[in-house]
Amino acid sequence: MSTATPTRAEVLSAIEHEIHIVLEQSGRDKVPVLPTSRVLGGDLGLDSLDLAQVVVALQERFQKDPFADGFINFTTVDELAALYAES
Repeated sequence: MSTATPTRAEVLSAIEHEIHIVLEQSGRDKVPVLPTSRVLGGDLGLDSLDLAQVVVALQERFQKDPFADGFINFTTVDELAALYAES
């Protein structure tokens, strides 16, 4: 675990990894995870509980909780990545 702020590419890779873990654990097929993929209600097939698992894993991996002060709206994988990546 690094305390340095990760790059967008590192976060995107981590998101893809965590989504694939969630899909595998629930017996679903892996799907392509693109920056433009909609996190909920899209081709990824994630529901809100799946997304919660992904977010918790990202928080643990990057030691950052962008939602500590409340929910921040995001729609795509890239928007989620921006919450964890360096500006």
